[in-house]
Amino acid sequence: MTESRTLYLKWRPTNFTDVVGQASVVDTIRNAVLASKTVHAYLFSGPRGTGKTTVARILAKSLNCMESDLSIRPCNKCNHCVSVSSGMFLDLIEIDAASNNSVEDIRDLREKINYAPGQGRYKVYIVDEVHMLSGAAFNALLKTLEEPPPHAVFVLATTELHKVPATVKSRCQCHTFRRISINDIIERLQTIAYHEKIEIDNDALYALARHSTGSLRDAVSLLDQVMVDPEITITLESIQNILGTTSDSVVAAIVGALADAEVSSGIELINNAVDDGANPNQLARQIVSFLRGVLMCGTGNASLVDSSSQTLSLMKECESLMNSRQIVLSVQEFDKAARDNTIGWQPQLSLEIAFINSVQNMYDNRDVNDRESLAVSNDKGQVNDAVSSIEGDVYNDISSLKTSSLTVNELNTLWKDIISRSRASHHTLPALLEWCAPVNIENDVVQIAVREQFAIAKLDKPEMIVHLQNAITATSGHSLAVQFTLMEVGGSSNEIIDVSDDGAVAMGVELGAKVRERSLRRN
Repeated sequence: MTESRTLYLKWRPTNFTDVVGQASVVDTIRNAVLASKTVHAYLFSGPRGTGKTTVARILAKSLNCMESDLSIRPCNKCNHCVSVSSGMFLDLIEIDAASNNSVEDIRDLREKINYAPGQGRYKVYIVDEVHMLSGAAFNALLKTLEEPPPHAVFVLATTELHKVPATVKSRCQCHTFRRISINDIIERLQTIAYHEKIEIDNDALYALARHSTGSLRDAVSLLDQVMVDPEITITLESIQNILGTTSDSVVAAIVGALADAEVSSGIELINNAVDDGANPNQLARQIVSFLRGVLMCGTGNASLVDSSSQTLSLMKECESLMNSRQIVLSVQEFDKAARDNTIGWQPQLSLEIAFINSVQNMYDNRDVNDRESLAVSNDKGQVNDAVSSIEGDVYNDISSLKTSSLTVNELNTLWKDIISRSRASHHTLPALLEWCAPVNIENDVVQIAVREQFAIAKLDKPEMIVHLQNAITATSGHSLAVQFTLMEVGGSSNEIIDVSDDGAVAMGVELGAKVRERSLRRN
């Protein structure tokens, strides 16, 4: 009967040369073994799955290897090396501090540590997740770490170095394990796939490597998970179905909709991705990762982004549409969505909220930028001239048109085209118009109902009204003044509240429009 082992256990490094992505740590420890200058206590820190426990075991083998040539240790052939690899070496003691974290556990260790090794030259204690020890347990460990018996070596491993007391750190030789790069992970996966006769696309390999977020152990475990049938080639699509992820192009489209503040389009893209099998939390993580790439591109650090050239190109396109503050605020929103596991009955809701909040943050941030730009321009005396020039162009355009009847239904039919055309005039206008709908036309004045007060605050400005009127005129061939109204929730489209006394109405009057008697409702 053949032995069945997971790929992670089967391909776990057994010597220093097999360790991936930790060259500086490995070289230091291997040189110490060659020079017989190993120390009595090591502290390995770094993210999970980066090789801390693996290197600790290789060190234990090296210290107890029976090979006389130090450069060959560990030889992986002698009885001691074989025993360590099989987990049968009596002088290798592994302790899980998460479940053995009391002072009594450490006192028990102190009592047994003085006994001589039973098989090899050294007794090696590997304490995993050492930061989980209690304060009293750390205090009990200190004396042993400071003056251990000559046959004892400690290797402490942790994913949270900041929780390890400074007194413990000072008694250890500290080594930091880094996240493994995507290229290194891909290279290792390719080696495993070749020897295991696994057919897998390059795009699928890249998706596995990126999803593992720097953990080679996770990457190999994922490869084992997707290896359903050796006769079937593993594709990117199959990887996405298993991992609950979506393509970079979809993520880029969502971020693009965010950059353009297109709420309707962004929400639709999110729901389509979830309907196609994307896990909402995974999708949120993908958006965060993509936004980080956009931020790195914007700060001149594109080399720090582990992405394909195609994805990097998409990130650079989005970079020109968002400033760093907008990106940071969006990252914070989607990071919250990635961590939210409480809305099981409506899984995409956290993503939708994150998207809408991000759009609102972009409005607020752009409004600040617009005010700052206007302040600078006012100092130069340019704003009034620019607005007068725009209004003059509008007067000329309107006087050259023949006004004729246009129904509100006809205008609604053209509304999407109007929204699309307005993009050329102002970058936030299309998103704002998504919240609007024409509800009445009378005396060449179109009343536009707006669902949200914040959208009116952005729209009811002379320059925005001019841009909208130009888009309406260019699309419909009719010159219409604009009046914004707030649609009451639950009310009909004819029940409106006039929100402007001197904004949109004033502009309409200036353009020669006759404003009908206002319909004002009070709550």
